[in-house]
Amino acid sequence: MKCQICNINEANIIFTQIVNNEKIVMQICSECAKKKGLTLDISPALPSQVESLIGSLTANTQTAEDEPVPDITCSVCHMTFAEFKKTGLFGCDKCHESFGNHIVNLLKQIHGVTKHEGKIPYECEGSVDVRKELKELRSRLKRYIETEEYEKAAEIRDKISVLEKEYSKK
Repeated sequence: MKCQICNINEANIIFTQIVNNEKIVMQICSECAKKKGLTLDISPALPSQVESLIGSLTANTQTAEDEPVPDITCSVCHMTFAEFKKTGLFGCDKCHESFGNHIVNLLKQIHGVTKHEGKIPYECEGSVDVRKELKELRSRLKRYIETEEYEKAAEIRDKISVLEKEYSKK
């Protein structure tokens, strides 16, 4: 795309400005950016700043309830779990296998969960809700059958049947 100011050079910068609560986005070239007095310096320290941010997040998750982490070392890259907690970066693709459940515990401390649910596209929201409900109902049905509560199991079976019919119509 050509620069929206000079219409000569290729645009390589997206310039966003808010004027009177109105957002203006322009794609401009480096030369026009310099003429407007915009600095293009990107700090080379940025990756280390991100690394220290991740490290501080993982370091701040230590609580009194935590068990002391044994000194685990990756068998491939020889990174220790302590180094991982400090930087937040794996040394190689085998580190997650070496550190095992300690990573799961760390994720639980940071995010509160260990499973990524992800975002749901707007068009799929209803069907995902139905599938989640069906999964929950099937789980409850299994528990009722295991505990021999057959009347409750029959109610759940009927709910599942109704939901499956409704879901198949969509």
